[in-house]
Order: sequence, then C-alpha cells, then structure tokens
Amino acid sequence: MKFLPGKQTARVLLTLILVSACSTLMAQPPGWNDPFPPHKVMDNLYYVGTSQLGSFLITTPEGHILHSSNYETSVPVIKAGVEQLGFNFDDIRILISGHAHPDHIEGDALVKEMTNADVVVGRLELPYHQSFDTPGGKQQPIDIIVDAEDTISLGGTTLTAHVQAGHTKGCLAWSLTLEENGRSYYGFIECSLNGQFLRYVDNPDYPEIASDIQQTYKSAKEIPAEVWVSSHGVFYGLNEKYAQLENWQPGEPNPFYDPDGYKDHVEEFEQIFMDTLVRQVTEANRQPAD
Repeated sequence: MKFLPGKQTARVLLTLILVSACSTLMAQPPGWNDPFPPHKVMDNLYYVGTSQLGSFLITTPEGHILHSSNYETSVPVIKAGVEQLGFNFDDIRILISGHAHPDHIEGDALVKEMTNADVVVGRLELPYHQSFDTPGGKQQPIDIIVDAEDTISLGGTTLTAHVQAGHTKGCLAWSLTLEENGRSYYGFIECSLNGQFLRYVDNPDYPEIASDIQQTYKSAKEIPAEVWVSSHGVFYGLNEKYAQLENWQPGEPNPFYDPDGYKDHVEEFEQIFMDTLVRQVTEANRQPAD
C-alpha cells in the first residue's frame, strides 16, 4: 500500500523545505504551524504535530514521551493536539529532541518549562544545542545524552536510537515495537533523509558529509520499517494516509502500514542526493582555479 506523493510533487515540496532550511532562523515559513488533526498512528504512537512539522506522542501508563517540540510557536499547537486526544500535556515525562535545526528543537526549552520533562539529545548534536539561540534567551535543555543503539524506556515502551548522519551530523531516528490486532510491527520515527540542499563539495564545517549520508542511505535500506513516520509529514505521505485513515474500516490494513513505501522513499531520496552531488561536483569543476 503506497501513499507517497508522486516524485514531481515531492521535488516541489522539497524545494519549499530548501528555502526554509537556508533561511534558518531568519523567518518561519508561512503556514508551517497551521494545525493538523491529531490522530493515532498505531498502538500508543500518535501524531500531534502541525501541518508541516512532525511531532509524535508515545503514551504509557507512567507518563508520556514527546518526540520533537518544533518551533516555540508550535508548542501550543502540539499541546492542543495532545489534549484533543484525551491526554494531559503535563504528563509528558521525556522530550526527545528533534534533529539540530530550529524548526525541530526551538520549542525544547518551553516544553521543559511547562512539563519538567527530561530532554534527550544525541551526543553528535550537542555542539549545536549548546550554541543555539533560544527565543527569550532560555537555556537549551539537555538532560540525557544518547549514542547510536542507546535506548529510552518509560512505562513498558522502549525506543532505540539510530544515527542517520548527513542531514545533520547526528540526525537521530528511533525504532519501537507497535502492536495491533495481535501482531507486532516495527515502528520507525525517521530523522530526515533529505539531502537536496546540503553542501557536499568543499564543506569546511562538515567535510565528511557526503560519505556520511551515503552510509545513511545504505543503512536505511536495511531497516525493516513497517509503520513509519518522519520529521515532515510530506516525507511519508501524511495527508494521503490521514485521508485513508478517516475512511478506514475494521479489518482493513492500517493506512500507516507501508513497508514498500519506506523502501521507495529511501531510494527516491538517495537518487535526489546523487543528482545533487553530481551537480555540485560539476559546478565545482567548472570554476577556475585560484
């Protein structure tokens, strides 16, 4: 079952993401904090993000885990989504910080202030977090530091960290087991495989970026993702899958069960990376030597 947008549509949307990523903190893209209906993905995994920015709630009997706070102005939207689903935002015990871009971590300090949750950060992302200019001068919270294959557990749910380096140096994905109708599924919260706007040639801040992201695509192909989501809804066909969810009937496959879609997604983004790398190398070779 495949719900991903066509390749041409995906490339257009990726271009919009390129514009925002290059502007970083200069401006928040219009509409990115528009509400999106909160909903169950499967088992205890719920979507509570905005129309463009993924944020996920993992519920447990001992409190909840929130993945990605997004912009600080996203936090009220996330809170409203959590409460609309019938959960208490104050019961969030752990915040897993998103990858090291403002649109995924800017709200960490506010969530920490509101819930006193422990904030989980990948070790390779520490320099960015430590130097990040949080709105209002708040200190960027860091309570738990993790490496690849480390786990976070709460109330019977365990998430395992996977480094998907390239989009950022320590881009962290997380896997967990999901249950539905007596069957277990490999759940996967992807970081980002988007390599369209990255600088691969003569990058003094990240000289190993090309080899890192190539390894990430290779590793991603080995991940047995069955029910998967990502940092931006467009990456996993959120709109299409949610439309299916609204018409989902008992006995039908869960719309978010999409192992073939994940394989296609990895291959498509790897090809986008290769096209981008070839273009950058070609442009660099055309430049006259000093």
